[in-house]
Amino acid sequence: MTSACLTSALERLLADSPGPVSINAGLAALRAAGAQEPEDELQSMVGTFAAERYRSIRFDRFTNCR
Repeated sequence: MTSACLTSALERLLADSPGPVSINAGLAALRAAGAQEPEDELQSMVGTFAAERYRSIRFDRFTNCR
């Protein structure tokens, strides 16, 4: 999986979701794009990507909040 594919998936996620970025939605977007990395690495990737773009993060991975 190339970083360009992952970046594209995350950019689409941010464009489609104007509010806080859901960690669960980010993981799903990366998996749909073909990411095979462990979930903790993908979670970090989603959080970092959102933070670098000054977007708030919704930590819903373990709380089942939606």
